[in-house]
Amino acid sequence: MTTKKAIKAFILLLALAPAALLTSCATTDDGDFVAPIQLTEKIGGNWVLNSIVQTDETSATDLALTTLLDFESFGISLTEGGQFTVSGNAPKLLPTSGTWELDNNFVKSTGEATQLLLKGGEGTARLTVTATPGAKPELGFQLTRKQNGQAFVSYKYNLVAVE
Repeated sequence: MTTKKAIKAFILLLALAPAALLTSCATTDDGDFVAPIQLTEKIGGNWVLNSIVQTDETSATDLALTTLLDFESFGISLTEGGQFTVSGNAPKLLPTSGTWELDNNFVKSTGEATQLLLKGGEGTARLTVTATPGAKPELGFQLTRKQNGQAFVSYKYNLVAVE
């Protein structure tokens, strides 16, 4: 290589060096640093009853309660601060106010259902979350009554978000 060509190559290298340094400073936000969505964010909010079904666990028979016993008035508010209130004139199957929490704030890798705990003056209700809001703004949970460890009746709530 001749000295003239070497000088031209050197000048070209000096001219391109600042451009290379400027482009290397740019970063691409690919979402690596976004915190995952927690279930409390999805479940928290104001909900009204869409439907409720009572299941006799000993005979596997279902009874729709939605239009019976004033269940249509049922509502529940789950605040992000961990407080809840139940409203309406439906029979009191759950505590009416208190604190709420999930047994796990993320979907479990075992496939096991998340448990929603409602702790109030009337005791604690352990609810199995059956549907979490996603594409549809619906929340589902099931209250199962047991005696001596054996389930005898369950209530499946299907709720929709209040806008």
